[in-house]
Amino acid sequence: MKRIFIIFLALCLLLSLTAMATAPVDIVRQSLNGDQFIVKTFELPSGSDPAALIESDFVQDGFSFSHHTTSSEDITATVTQAVVETQTVESERGALEDVLKKLPSTLPYDRDGFTGTLILDTGSVSTEVAGYTTTTSSVSTIKTYPALMYQDPSSIPQTALKNGVELPLSDVAWTVTGTSLAGDSLVPTEFMATATYAKRVSSKVPTGYISTANYTGEVNKTEVTAVVYTLTYLGTPLPTPEPEPLPIPEPEPFPWGLLMTGLAVLLLLGGGVMALVYLKSSQGVAVYNLVEDDYLCIGRQRLDYKKPVIDLNEFGDSVQSRFFSFVLDRASTRRLFGRNIAVTLGDITMTHRVKEMEGKYRFNLEMGVEL
Repeated sequence: MKRIFIIFLALCLLLSLTAMATAPVDIVRQSLNGDQFIVKTFELPSGSDPAALIESDFVQDGFSFSHHTTSSEDITATVTQAVVETQTVESERGALEDVLKKLPSTLPYDRDGFTGTLILDTGSVSTEVAGYTTTTSSVSTIKTYPALMYQDPSSIPQTALKNGVELPLSDVAWTVTGTSLAGDSLVPTEFMATATYAKRVSSKVPTGYISTANYTGEVNKTEVTAVVYTLTYLGTPLPTPEPEPLPIPEPEPFPWGLLMTGLAVLLLLGGGVMALVYLKSSQGVAVYNLVEDDYLCIGRQRLDYKKPVIDLNEFGDSVQSRFFSFVLDRASTRRLFGRNIAVTLGDITMTHRVKEMEGKYRFNLEMGVEL
């Protein structure tokens, strides 16, 4: 019984190590120019170390295979986002047509890996006075008053209006426009007054104008989302040993006891495998998504304890909202206590620090706002 238990533990350990290894997405056996190759293809997240994929020499179908070459190919995706950029210009006049002459119709964008061309939104143009200065000028006007009988300054109005400005009388010139004979002499009998009104006025005028305008548009960035690694192993034929003559066996009684023992071992191993599959499926993190008023489990993910990342993009159409709840199993809670877990959805990445050490650990995130 002790021996069976040891075999069961060894099998569990072997299955655990196998499950932890990165599985290839494709394995192909090739024969080129008389050489035998095994080609294994892996798809890993960007930034993974391909050296961890290289296996030690192994034997298969009469050949000893050794690592030969490693090649890689990036898998890219285009990320698009809307951008608004504000530009400021100065002008001597504040009229819209004068401001638009200072603003280019398009604006190139190149920031954080995103590139594109933004277009001027003419409806967003806003103009303000940059400042004022005081100027002084002279305002004047001339009025004539004909058919006056006397050169009497009091008969001349003392003020006059020009462009809404009241001007005081500053000078009067008289002209004789009519005479009559008095004895032997001509005497003036009618006059015309030419009155000058003048005044110096001060006014505030703008020194210039400052205008702001928005440029809008969509910009793109190409990101490496995964890398396909192709590892090639070259096979060397193993020497074929000469067969030894087989002894002629003597008939033996059928080993019923051994058969029963073997069946018992198989039952135990099957139960162990099922238990291991259950434990493996429950390890890591369970992901719940808010659908209507309930959090529904949409799947599970295993966590890399060196770089713990929960990639919500793997769940595709199962994601119905941006509200999530995550439950770590006891082992992951203990291993990740005090550390940050990155959670990604689309181009959004958030982090959460594990704050408990014992038992299962649950935390909620609204992608964009940590709860």
